[in-house]
Amino acid sequence: MRGGNVIPALSSGGLLPPGRHAASMAEIEEVFVERAPHTDHRRRIFRAFQLYADMIGDILERGTFWVNGGFCTYKALPPNDVDLAVLIDPTLPLTNKDHERLLPLFTLLGVETQQPRGWAERVQPMGGLIDSFAVAAGVVEQEEYWDGMWSKVKGPDGEPVPGVTKGYLEVSW
Repeated sequence: MRGGNVIPALSSGGLLPPGRHAASMAEIEEVFVERAPHTDHRRRIFRAFQLYADMIGDILERGTFWVNGGFCTYKALPPNDVDLAVLIDPTLPLTNKDHERLLPLFTLLGVETQQPRGWAERVQPMGGLIDSFAVAAGVVEQEEYWDGMWSKVKGPDGEPVPGVTKGYLEVSW
């Protein structure tokens, strides 16, 4: 994984300043695991992220993660997961087998199952520690959508706070 700069200081509210900030996995671990509240809980999420990155890297020779969510903040409550947009270069020569290997690595919505309930509203990889979405790199509409999503600040009710933005991280390989 290629690495970035020093991650900028968080605001008094525990948020990254607005924008996309280049980072390395080591920098993310230092700032959002070792120096963050709920270190032990975050360490488990980060280990899942490291394994996830290895699994994605086994399939894609290059790409970018946009890293976001409660994991990239300092809040009173521990994060549930790490949110990822995985930017995939559409010119990569991916086989049908590659697509089969990628599919279970992304969050799936509205999944039909055999048991026990017959359906699942949301299925996340890595036991729910990762919330991950595929994005076609270079497709302006997709990148703008995820940039906008990752820049929103949500209130306690889960709704975006009007006029408030935050930053997120970018890791490339």
